[in-house]
Amino acid sequence: MGKKYLELMKNLGLFFIASFLPNALAFFMIPLYTSCLTKAEYGVVDLLTNTVQLLMPILTIQIQDAVMRYALDRACDKRDVFSVGLRIVLGGFGLLSAGCVAIRAVGLFPWEGVYLVFLLINYLAGSLNNIFSFFCRGIDQVKVLTVGSVLNMVIVVGCNLLFLLKFHWGLYGYLAANSIGLVASILYIAVGAKLYRYIKWKSVDRALAGEMVKFSLPLIFSALSWWVNNASDKYILTFFCGVSAVGLYAVAYKIPTILKVFGDVIAMAFSISAIKEFDAEDKDGFIGKSYSMISFFMTASCSAIILSNLLIAKILFAGEFYQAWRYVPPLLVSVLMNQLSFSCENIFVAAKQTKTISKTAVTGAAINTAANFLLIPYFGPYGAAVATALGFTCFWGLRYSILRKSVRIKNNLWKECASYGLLLAQCVLAYWGNRFWYGQFLILILILALYGGELGGLARRLWKRGNR
Repeated sequence: MGKKYLELMKNLGLFFIASFLPNALAFFMIPLYTSCLTKAEYGVVDLLTNTVQLLMPILTIQIQDAVMRYALDRACDKRDVFSVGLRIVLGGFGLLSAGCVAIRAVGLFPWEGVYLVFLLINYLAGSLNNIFSFFCRGIDQVKVLTVGSVLNMVIVVGCNLLFLLKFHWGLYGYLAANSIGLVASILYIAVGAKLYRYIKWKSVDRALAGEMVKFSLPLIFSALSWWVNNASDKYILTFFCGVSAVGLYAVAYKIPTILKVFGDVIAMAFSISAIKEFDAEDKDGFIGKSYSMISFFMTASCSAIILSNLLIAKILFAGEFYQAWRYVPPLLVSVLMNQLSFSCENIFVAAKQTKTISKTAVTGAAINTAANFLLIPYFGPYGAAVATALGFTCFWGLRYSILRKSVRIKNNLWKECASYGLLLAQCVLAYWGNRFWYGQFLILILILALYGGELGGLARRLWKRGNR
């Protein structure tokens, strides 16, 4: 059993370098962005980004999840797996290109045509990056992903400094820098992992292609529901409060991004282990204990960031953006619940229960959308943040309750629920800023105390295993 944890820790380390360190560097670029871009420009960036995130799952049918799942299956030809994914992505890009030309021709697009170019570039680069990244996980090329991710962020940071500070290109410079970094990363991964060896120029296994599509189709609804939970509030905010409110709300998301990056690192590592070590009975407790570790780390991190919220906001948010601190605590809770939902999703993917993922996601999105329409007209961006937290909490609750019925994970449910209750109390205190900071600090200590013994025992076992 120790070998399973060691492999999980190894992947955590690699994904930490690949995801957390570059994003941490980007995080410290926020003062530059908030000083060089207006709230309205930041709102445009956010709406473009969310539009791409909406189009991706529809046009790619979430095939990247099938690419990783079947690449890890030794019975499948990896050339067929990769080629199926690549063809679907390129086909979707062709459809989007035709759609953009038609929209521009009839004059339906309200902004400058250059934004459509950035939309197309970001769609193609993002889709290819998904396919390449998920396939590399399936063929054990995580190290290549690590270098590619670091390269992406170095280029993005360098280009932003050049385009924003030297050339003063503003919004166009920001968009161009991000596009250049992503394209460079894709090219490196393609060459570094020698992905060209996995391209089939002739026909692929039709039976496998059909199975992969059948596996992926339900995940479209899950991805769209995720988009609704994350992005629909911004469109509703635009309608009720204007694009400047969206810019302020988008900036508020930057602090929860710290927690999201931690969660993404864990999710990427756990997704591989969940498939490789899947056992519906969880006989050795690996799945349950891993889930408990994820829950503890994410909850404790969420609590610590809420406690530090105002300090971080003072460092990062310039001028009129500082007031965004008010929306951060509920957004942090939404990220926490989203990441816990991903942990459940990884187990469902291992069990090939993608329909369950879809059903729970749609229900959570419906709750979030209804809450947005109820709360945003009265509470503005804060109402959007609370609605998002509510949607993701329902999202997680549905998935977890179904998971407990189909997979006997051996986790400590009462400790986890107690920690979530403490976190909710901290969010209430955080509404008044630092007025009750001592109460927030006490809650963090209580959360750490809940898991202290369990975490120490696991650390000792891993230490003994590593020194054999």
